[in-house]
Amino acid sequence: MSFGQVIDEVNRFARGWVAYFRHAECKKHLSELDTWLRHKLRCVRIKQCKRRYAIAKLLIGLGVPAKRAWLAARSGKGWWRRSQTPPVQEGLTLQWFRDQGLLGFLDQYVVLQT
Repeated sequence: MSFGQVIDEVNRFARGWVAYFRHAECKKHLSELDTWLRHKLRCVRIKQCKRRYAIAKLLIGLGVPAKRAWLAARSGKGWWRRSQTPPVQEGLTLQWFRDQGLLGFLDQYVVLQT
């Protein structure tokens, strides 16, 4: 499944979920859920690269310095822990997710509240 398809699936799910809970006071929970979701999507994107060279190439293409990108790519950590490393978070930023089309839970909640 391509990353764009993953984003579309998440957006469809999030839209329905937030619409269901729009009358609840849950900003803090949605913020925490957004943080977890971006962490999971970073993990998915890094895992899609499969190999160290592809991970390093992705991060360098996103503006991470080559030395730091290779440190993250060569890390012996698992996918979940590797997605928390500073170079990966520096490359796959909140703005990057917005450019990919991700609609956050909290953003949708705020729109429904107004």
